Amino acid sequence: MESGQSQSQNTKASTVSTSEDKSIAAESKKSKDEDLIFVTNERVEFDLQDLLRASAEVLGSGSFGSTYKAMVLTGPVVVVKRFKHMNKVGKKEFVDHMKRLGGLSHPNLLPLVAFYYGKDEKLLMHDFAENGSLASHLHGKHGCDLDWPTRLKIIKGVARGLAYLYREFPDEKLPHGHLKSSNVVLDHSFEPRLTEYGLVAVTDSKHAQQFMVGFKSPEASQNEGPGEKSDVWCLGILILELLTGKFPANYLRHGKGATEDLAMWVEAIVREGWSGEVLDKSIGGSRDKEGEMMKLMRIGMSCCEWSLENRFGWREAVAKIEELKEMDSVVEVGVESLNSDLSM
Repeated sequence: MESGQSQSQNTKASTVSTSEDKSIAAESKKSKDEDLIFVTNERVEFDLQDLLRASAEVLGSGSFGSTYKAMVLTGPVVVVKRFKHMNKVGKKEFVDHMKRLGGLSHPNLLPLVAFYYGKDEKLLMHDFAENGSLASHLHGKHGCDLDWPTRLKIIKGVARGLAYLYREFPDEKLPHGHLKSSNVVLDHSFEPRLTEYGLVAVTDSKHAQQFMVGFKSPEASQNEGPGEKSDVWCLGILILELLTGKFPANYLRHGKGATEDLAMWVEAIVREGWSGEVLDKSIGGSRDKEGEMMKLMRIGMSCCEWSLENRFGWREAVAKIEELKEMDSVVEVGVESLNSDLSM
């Protein structure tokens, strides 16, 4: 979920937040056991009432609930996300799953700090990422263009974080499930951190199918349900978005036809002619970088293959991304080579 909303939007969201605070506070009084549960002993702990009294800034609101930055007096700045569609499992299963997520540790995952279980709402608390979301840089007025070395650093970090999730959840069809640019945040050095990962197991099935991007892959639209390569499809879309600067607006749609529209968006990029013109102008590319950019474009398209047989697996996608360099080893490797490969 993105920052940088207008003042009027923030005011409206703050009013909603106050109402939600009261509902959570009232719910928490029903049981003395219902409080924030910290998943690590390395953090300064505080209780739910401290969090509700904290100064807060609304960052955004989406299909899953609202997100805000909280400044707790006794602790660091944190990001709190409210979820209203997490009643797929009971309290014990939810707590166990959150503790499992809390045990994950990787440089490219935004770690879960604490959570709250309520009958109607759940709260997940994370560290605050100083540079906001990738989406805010690509599409918002963040005031900072991302050059090629930074974008390459970001996509490599995203791939590494996704690979870690695949290794940690080998039996899950969607280890991430909701991989998109607004769920990639950037720290002070523009190192990417994945957010909203591993939540398919606790999210209401109907809501997940309607809104989570992992369910917008071609296989999911064919009543087969998402599979082990559906997160790879999302990675491919993210790659194309990163390179072109074009927002896949179809992610905002749901219901019949959403996946077909998204596929048309991907195909439209191919119809651009695979020239350097398709690249985001703010990358600031030169001839000595275009070859590597087009290699990444090719990887993105291989991740978006409709055919599961032809689509990259996560290991192959990560390996190909890791091979990319900031500068072309041979300047001539570029659009012509890519067009040649596609015509084979």
